[in-house]
Amino acid sequence: MAAGKMRFTKSVRLIWTFYTAFAAPSMVITLACLSLNIESGLRIYPIIFWFKVATLGVMFLSVNSYKRHEYFYYLNLGFSKVNLWTSTLSFDFLVFLFLNYLPY
Repeated sequence: MAAGKMRFTKSVRLIWTFYTAFAAPSMVITLACLSLNIESGLRIYPIIFWFKVATLGVMFLSVNSYKRHEYFYYLNLGFSKVNLWTSTLSFDFLVFLFLNYLPY
């Protein structure tokens, strides 16, 4: 039981370490989208949604290019590039959805 919890904690820390490479710009974009959503209401939500998706794509391309040599570190610890990106982008998008539905 303790070994499973330790492995889970280690996994979360490693994913968080990877996420910090683009967490600040992503949160700024999320908060800007939230501000627009609060100001304009749900009529602007489709634009905000696709803007966030597009910026996640741009962040993926930029982080992927300058962190390409760091993937070996995560791979040696048992995380593939797909696992890292799936978990971090999913977390970031869920935070975006939660914050944008919170005012309603």
